[in-house]
Amino acid sequence: METYQVIRTHISPYQAQDFIQTERNLLSSLKDVEYKTLEESQKNFPTILITNTHTDLKKLPPALLDQTKLIIHPNSGYDHFVADMNLWREIPVVIGHTIRAQAVAEYSLNCLFQTQKLPKHESWDKNRLWNRSLIKNSKICIFGYGHIGKIIAKTLEALGAKVSIVDPYQKSLFQHFDSWEIASGVNFHVVISAMSLNDSSFQIFDQKFFESLNPEVVFINGARGNLYHEEALRTFFTTHREAQCFLDVFPTEPITDNWTLPNVWKTSHIAGVHKHLDQGILDFEFNVLKDFLNRKDFMAHYQSELLQNKILKGMII
Repeated sequence: METYQVIRTHISPYQAQDFIQTERNLLSSLKDVEYKTLEESQKNFPTILITNTHTDLKKLPPALLDQTKLIIHPNSGYDHFVADMNLWREIPVVIGHTIRAQAVAEYSLNCLFQTQKLPKHESWDKNRLWNRSLIKNSKICIFGYGHIGKIIAKTLEALGAKVSIVDPYQKSLFQHFDSWEIASGVNFHVVISAMSLNDSSFQIFDQKFFESLNPEVVFINGARGNLYHEEALRTFFTTHREAQCFLDVFPTEPITDNWTLPNVWKTSHIAGVHKHLDQGILDFEFNVLKDFLNRKDFMAHYQSELLQNKILKGMII
């Protein structure tokens, strides 16, 4: 059997200091695997790359890419691969949706629950009042019905919410709209962004979108920063102080323009981060590698996880 060099190109700031060593120990336990960093790599050697958002394929040695037989992309968005499509089109790219989908979905749900401020009673409140609306009385629109959107939608449906979906690529069991223009008259109480970024979704949340919203809407975006037009968003939430906004992603990261509004809650791209994330990444990488080395039906088994199968009309969806 062929031996592969498995190369970790970059790690993320949220990963443990000993992550590289832990990853090296685990993956090297597989037969026919030699774990290496980019600095340790050999150019003329069958290669498997482990990438993340910081990986720019154009900056890797062409000879290394020529030898690459598989790319494992465990825990980050993949829209940065769009410009490099010609470099990986013939290389299977396995995306780790299963790692981040639950975490990002829970982030969005947590934001929604944050709007229902829980009172804290130091002594008995005779009035026993809580001025809140139940989720089951809310009209909620989710943009994107992929791995993340499905978890959010099914959870909210279980709570009795009236859920609608905007997704031009997938039909759903919920009320479905092919575009925001068709859905814009519904007057949603909550809008949750859970879609990928491509040419068709770039700044889809623009001035026209925000002008159509309920003045007390809850807007949640844990997907991608360039899905919204920042000035249009700021203008809306400046002039509609009863509306609430939760942002985990921004057009430019890290944020340098630290604008603040009392009704806008910002977090630093942490929606997919949790205390067991490193282990989830390691388990995913190990299983994909093991299957690549041993399964004759590898491509069919990972059909739904291959980036190649998310290309539609020249766009990654």
